[in-house]
Amino acid sequence: MSDVQDPDSPCPPEIGQPETGVSSEDLLRIVRGDDPNRPPIWNGLPRMTTPPDTPTKPMSENGQLFEFLFPYPIHIFDSADWPPLRIAQDGTEIFLLKPISTPVTATEQLAVGNESPDLFCSNVRAVVLKTFQGFPATHDRVFEIVRHALQWMRVLSRQFWIGTGAAGVAAASRGSAFNMDGVFVRQMNYALYGSTVLVRALPLRFWEPLGHCVASGAPVPVSESIYCDALASFASGDSVRCLVELGVAVEIELTKLLDEIAAVSPDANGAAKYHREKRDLTFKQRLLTATAWLHATNPKQFVIPDMPADWAEQLLSLYKFRSTAAHEGRAVITDSETGPRPLAAGDLQSFIFSTEVLYRWASAQRLKFRLPAPAASVDRSSQIIAILGDPLDRRGLVIGTSESSNAIEGDPSASTLPSPYES
Repeated sequence: MSDVQDPDSPCPPEIGQPETGVSSEDLLRIVRGDDPNRPPIWNGLPRMTTPPDTPTKPMSENGQLFEFLFPYPIHIFDSADWPPLRIAQDGTEIFLLKPISTPVTATEQLAVGNESPDLFCSNVRAVVLKTFQGFPATHDRVFEIVRHALQWMRVLSRQFWIGTGAAGVAAASRGSAFNMDGVFVRQMNYALYGSTVLVRALPLRFWEPLGHCVASGAPVPVSESIYCDALASFASGDSVRCLVELGVAVEIELTKLLDEIAAVSPDANGAAKYHREKRDLTFKQRLLTATAWLHATNPKQFVIPDMPADWAEQLLSLYKFRSTAAHEGRAVITDSETGPRPLAAGDLQSFIFSTEVLYRWASAQRLKFRLPAPAASVDRSSQIIAILGDPLDRRGLVIGTSESSNAIEGDPSASTLPSPYES
């Protein structure tokens, strides 16, 4: 039977909710089918973990073998064995094995024709020997090291899809953990959801406006496209990249809106002042001062129920973090009172929800000034239901099965670690 990890465990669920009042228990009841009359409202947990079979012994060494299965390819066009990487990080030591990646075939009939989509699976394995520090390790702890390695694979190989191939619609990883001790072997299966953004399904009310946008050739809003990139970065665990993309998204949205408002009456005093000083305005001056010149609604007085009331102040903090992240690659700002302040757990969630309020505020201004806007009638600010986990504290939803065990006498299993790396 599948169990949800205990809240007191090292990886408890942490969910931030903008407006629905849906608790983590509610979410799990929905996906586990305890209330069959209640329709699913989010895009995660398409299935639970698979009960483990009677395990076979996958390697000759005593210790643990972890398999992490990812729904995207890692291109390695080299059939030769690669030596394992011995990595020690924060008290846990592993051997990281060469990834295995292969196309897979869909088992469901998806179309009338006999063509199938491109589907992939990559298996990244880690071994924790019984003699290693940190033994026995937990699968979520080992996953932290594996995910760090994947991020390096992404930037070194420029395989940009690594880590984001199924953000938000599937587990970050599924896999199995084996524990070998003499003739005894134990197996458990798990699904790691880590950090992700839970969003609603595409509703019918979006369908016709979407069609009008496509038919008219309306460009996709650059700001919102980058914002979606930021959500993918959050889901992949890259907080610095998320900060940069969120900051760029809000800057583009605000600047574009101010330019549009100023163009309505270019000879008005406020518009003329904005055009004269535009290039020298800081982000704070654009948000709080230029908006007053142009008679836009004061951002500090624009409030949406159950969303951050201090969203304008949150965006000012975001932009400070964005500047440091973009110029120095660090998630830290200098506070005049307290000195350097690193990004804290929960900050990214607040920035994401505050950005949603910015879009809602901008939409209201476009309506107020009768500005054209693609899909202006579509309010997407409530699409995000909740945010699960945080890249900084590595917390999120983890689902594991109970263990199955087996005793194997005279097992001929081969070593997983080629010489000279065998212990």
